[in-house]
Amino acid sequence: CSGGGRQGLLMAQKFPNVFDGILAVSPAINMQAFIPAGQWASLVMKETGVFLSPCEIKAFTQEAVKVCDHLDGVEDGVISYPDSCHVKASDFVGKNYTCDGVQKAFTASSAQVIEAAWSGSRSVSERYGWYGVNKDASIDTSYVSTECSANNTCHSSGSDLFVSWLKYLVAKDPSFSSSNMTRNEFFEALHTSIADYTSILGTNDPDLSNFKANGGKIITWHGLADEVIPPNGTIAYYDKVLKNDPKAHVFYRFFEAPGLGHCYGGLGPYPNGAMSQLIEWVEKDHAPSVLHATKGNNNTERVLCPYPLQQKFIGGDPRNATSFTCAKRY
Repeated sequence: CSGGGRQGLLMAQKFPNVFDGILAVSPAINMQAFIPAGQWASLVMKETGVFLSPCEIKAFTQEAVKVCDHLDGVEDGVISYPDSCHVKASDFVGKNYTCDGVQKAFTASSAQVIEAAWSGSRSVSERYGWYGVNKDASIDTSYVSTECSANNTCHSSGSDLFVSWLKYLVAKDPSFSSSNMTRNEFFEALHTSIADYTSILGTNDPDLSNFKANGGKIITWHGLADEVIPPNGTIAYYDKVLKNDPKAHVFYRFFEAPGLGHCYGGLGPYPNGAMSQLIEWVEKDHAPSVLHATKGNNNTERVLCPYPLQQKFIGGDPRNATSFTCAKRY
């Protein structure tokens, strides 16, 4: 998973005759883009001068889940159809929420910061920006990370991952402070990172024809509530694989995992049998029509559908996998 998932895809791209099967989970491909771009919401927070409390950040997430939870036909605290969840943080401005027993109201400045995490810097620059995380991801851990003192004064605590990349790999200056970056400097830093590291660490070559020719098989799954690596980056890569080879599903299948965080965690069921299913595919040519996922919130079981299909509730006990089917995307 993560760096290991990136390394798995690297083997398929550059050393296609080494492995018969590869399980590449939440792969950290395009790290030259998504890591420094993760600092975007912190930059917007500095611009607004409003530093949200962790409670307020979580309250925004909870409101978004309330709006978009039902899209797959069942309410389970999980946003299964993030691409159909069109609510914006600004839609909640003026609405009340409660932190430690104190009632407060969402503000436009706070909404601007949250929207920056959800929409990503790609909403400002498609050329150098990157995707945001989905609306049920725990953005208070990395993308909008803050700490508050006893007198409720909050400040940005930042993400070591994002800050260190900008400091050591882009600025190449251990005294560099990303908190002082202007918006123009931020996008120039993304440009530099992409120019300097794509060939080394991008691992985003969609041409897997040699791996396919060697009879290799790949399974990738990515948690849709990933709080570190935006799943839309993996989806975009798989779309390019399909564009390069419209029949790529015969050797490479990608599955979205609703409600799962980065590698593990979250409310969604976990496909802990994916390696066994990969072995079945490699050794017995039994391709996985779905991934079996278990032990989600309230002991739920689900089937994870091969992209671009999505799981849809068809009735029955929502804790059972048989209550869902794989359907076309809305």
